[in-house]
Amino acid sequence: MDYRQAEQDLLLGILEALPCPTALLNRDGQTVYVNERPSPVSLEEIDLSNLPEVRTALEGVSQTAFRIELRGSGGTAPGLMEAYPVKSGDVLVGALLLFRPDPVSEELSADALPTVSEAMVSVWERVQRLALLKTPALIIGEPGLGKTDFAKALHRIAHKGQNRPFVTVRANSTPEALRDAALEAGNGTLFCHRIDTWSLVLMREATNLYTSRHIVRGLDVKPLTARLMATAEPGIAEKAKRGEFPEDLYSRMNIMPVFLPPLRDRREDIVPAAASYASARANATGKDVQGFAEEAREMLSRQDWPRNTAELRETVEAAVDACPGGIILASYLMGAAVQKSNEPSAGSLRKMRAAYGRDHARAMLNIHGNTVEGKRKAAAEMGVSLSTLYRILGSKR
Repeated sequence: MDYRQAEQDLLLGILEALPCPTALLNRDGQTVYVNERPSPVSLEEIDLSNLPEVRTALEGVSQTAFRIELRGSGGTAPGLMEAYPVKSGDVLVGALLLFRPDPVSEELSADALPTVSEAMVSVWERVQRLALLKTPALIIGEPGLGKTDFAKALHRIAHKGQNRPFVTVRANSTPEALRDAALEAGNGTLFCHRIDTWSLVLMREATNLYTSRHIVRGLDVKPLTARLMATAEPGIAEKAKRGEFPEDLYSRMNIMPVFLPPLRDRREDIVPAAASYASARANATGKDVQGFAEEAREMLSRQDWPRNTAELRETVEAAVDACPGGIILASYLMGAAVQKSNEPSAGSLRKMRAAYGRDHARAMLNIHGNTVEGKRKAAAEMGVSLSTLYRILGSKR
């Protein structure tokens, strides 16, 4: 195999000009080329083919990037490795590895998405890898997880300091509107919101964009320069298998997917997220709110939140609205639960009411007495109206 020809075909002679240490592995994982950029370690001395990410590139699946600490006779070098499949025509011949010993550390955060769990640390690491590449991004998760916020965060990280367009296309768009949006996105991001809910006609147009990387408007053909991002719910893979979603489109979207775990699987994120929502609501309403009481924290952590952060945010904001200031008590959360208990999607809120509301109300009545006056005092201490107290108790006046 003429690897120099493969380099010329794909890399156009720029390997030597790259500002970072570079290695070219052949299909068997053997080093066939190393440039002479300074590095604490020699890439020739490292068996990179054993790394799963490099094997992925050698299989020609996709380009990727990963954190790594290289050790060689010249020392140790932590950094970031980018791996790209190398082809000569349609034939995979190896992998190009670009090593950056001093990667720029990005602050991984998104609006209203505070996270502390290990699961979300892994998600943010994957987002950082994606930010280095131009591959299509697919963000998968249940409703209410803020998938759009994650897409915008990825866009900001990838284009830090640059004012690049972020153009959204939704299910009610037309193929013509999708093409217009692709042009408008320019060298920024074309964001396909809930692409798994799109019509077949719109999906077909998206497939053309993902496949050809060109925007066709009559006889006018322009290259697609925007990065493609999309969000979908977890069932998209099954839809593709059943033929309900174009398999070709799914395979091109699913190069390096980001899976967002539901809130019930990372309960350590619930209270920090709730604190962030409470602070934002307090600032917006001019209230002096100083966090949650311990009972309120426990109440928040025990709920499953089927609508995830969206439901958590709604509940916390309602509790802040009910709170006169200071500490947010469990009673304010229960008040929010009672207000929403008749909504079809308020299952966890009804559980909250059942689990905490009656017990807490009865405890207050034991203190103040089961009289009308005692109930008034209990309602006042709980921060709810007398009629709300009766609803919590499930009794009539």
